[in-house]
Amino acid sequence: MPRPYDLSSVTALICFEAAARNESFKKAARELNVTPAAVSHQIKALENDLKCDLFLRRSRGVELTEKGAFLFVALQRGFETISEAVIQMRDRPEAVDVTIRTTTAVSSLWLTPKISAFWKSHPTIAVSQIVSDVPGTASRCDLSIQYGNPQEEPE
Repeated sequence: MPRPYDLSSVTALICFEAAARNESFKKAARELNVTPAAVSHQIKALENDLKCDLFLRRSRGVELTEKGAFLFVALQRGFETISEAVIQMRDRPEAVDVTIRTTTAVSSLWLTPKISAFWKSHPTIAVSQIVSDVPGTASRCDLSIQYGNPQEEPE
């Protein structure tokens, strides 16, 4: 089965991005909670996969090559987009909406007092009520509580 994306190791790309942003394998290792040698091995594997040098190794850290800078910008854009999507998903938990159709008496004497207790247990579920004493009123609802003869077909 073909892969949908032509990517190198995601671990290597994450190590590369951290090393490029920090301009240091040591700082990247500290950030990623791994050893500097682990970062170095991931970068070397990425360079082998891409068949080019991504860093110039200096005595006081590393410097991006032109190709390294190109990849770094692309990864930053991608990670920013992923980060924004994750933030939006965390900020908007999936909510479930339920609509209940009932009579005035059932709503005021039974359902409404029960809803506040329900919301304490299920805060992400929105409960809407359609209150009507007119039988057979057609409206979209998930649950209907009404008076009537159970032997008769609902309208």
